[in-house]
Amino acid sequence: MKPLSDMHVHTSDSPDADIPAWSLIQKGRENNLRGIGFVAHLDLNPEDFCYNSFNADTYDESIIRARNESEGQLLVMKGLEVGEPHKYEEQVKNLVNYSDYDFITGALHSVENIGMILGKEAYSDRDPLEIVEEYYTETLRMVEISDIDILAHTGLFRRGLALAGLRYDFNEMQLWPEAIDSILKVLIERDIALELNTSGLRRAEKITYPIPAILERFRELGGTLVTLGSDTHREPHVFFGLSRGAALLLQSGFKEAYAFVDREPMAFGLA
Repeated sequence: MKPLSDMHVHTSDSPDADIPAWSLIQKGRENNLRGIGFVAHLDLNPEDFCYNSFNADTYDESIIRARNESEGQLLVMKGLEVGEPHKYEEQVKNLVNYSDYDFITGALHSVENIGMILGKEAYSDRDPLEIVEEYYTETLRMVEISDIDILAHTGLFRRGLALAGLRYDFNEMQLWPEAIDSILKVLIERDIALELNTSGLRRAEKITYPIPAILERFRELGGTLVTLGSDTHREPHVFFGLSRGAALLLQSGFKEAYAFVDREPMAFGLA
């Protein structure tokens, strides 16, 4: 398999991660990566653990040091993971200039009138499938209007379901095919990449975000823009699951995955 690019790597510039960007460059070399897409959390939802923690200046310094450490051997991309951009984008753009970044990743961590879907608390007093349905309804709203390049970790609610001891092994393509299709068609129409996030492989649910059925449906509909992301935050899970993710992309009919430079997609072969 050819060298891969990990497009979802957090550094110590986010409060929920603890590895400096320059150190991850060294690890990227050891793992024969082609490139690293760094993302800093920019969350303006007061419920979010990373709320109001972003510092553009220190993040810039980290990326500069990472690029110096790379010495041109790795493609170093500066990205943002913006939480609920359909709600907070105007405020976010008052804080940062998107043109200063290689890519913007949109993330849905919280659902209207439900709260954070990563933890177990959201599932204590409502039908879990109702929450999942709301999650996809809000995902559609997000991708329809947000200025993003990548849709992050579709299906992240499985993390919360697993923590709550609830079932997470259902196929939402069978339960809400029209809703999922609507999201995927918007991604294709707006040239937004679908991220295959491998962090679920290291958690109790042992599955990717999104599940393979959604990935396959994206391809059936004509989708080509896909990225690979480990959602690295700390040891021992640096770049976890990338090879398995690449194999799943190939199995689903994708020959290429993408990196982003200056908000433009750049293809690289998977095999």
